[in-house]
Amino acid sequence: MADNGRRRWRLVLVASPLQGHMTPMLQLGTYLHSKGFSITIAHPEFNPPDSSNHPDFIFLQLPDNLSGPGNFTSFLRFLQALNDNCKPHLQEYLVRIINAKIEEYEKESVVIIYDNLMVFGGSVAVDLDLPSIIMHTSGAAFFPAYKIIPQLHQEGRFPVHGNFYLPKIIYKRSKIRPDQRLAYTD
Repeated sequence: MADNGRRRWRLVLVASPLQGHMTPMLQLGTYLHSKGFSITIAHPEFNPPDSSNHPDFIFLQLPDNLSGPGNFTSFLRFLQALNDNCKPHLQEYLVRIINAKIEEYEKESVVIIYDNLMVFGGSVAVDLDLPSIIMHTSGAAFFPAYKIIPQLHQEGRFPVHGNFYLPKIIYKRSKIRPDQRLAYTD
């Protein structure tokens, strides 16, 4: 793990099961691991990554109680169910890690890096007072569209039928002291 003399870092990457999201998350994990960070990939049961391609990672399969997106009336309902079902399992795992480190008196910090579709990662980070980072795998044009969709929906200009699920991104300033910053040296 990266050790800047004071603290070691465990990065928990919460990956979406969608291929266009999983691949960049695994690439990020590979890069960060090459810099000495300990990597845990938390992922739903649906469409899991091949753990044999990343033998140095810890893979945490989160029970999602889903058999795939085809059983839902919309993709947004699938995402909502995925987030709702995976959150308690990630939270339970992180509580176990935190409690184990307290008992061992090790100086290891946990940071959650989560895919923008897996918003429960940010919610768990807030609940456990952990720093978190959102990873967006989409292009720059996504941000203005994402911000304007609720307004268009409210004005009746965005044709969404039924309940509209737009995950709320939780922004929280982390209370990281300068001696706790993620650091590595080349």
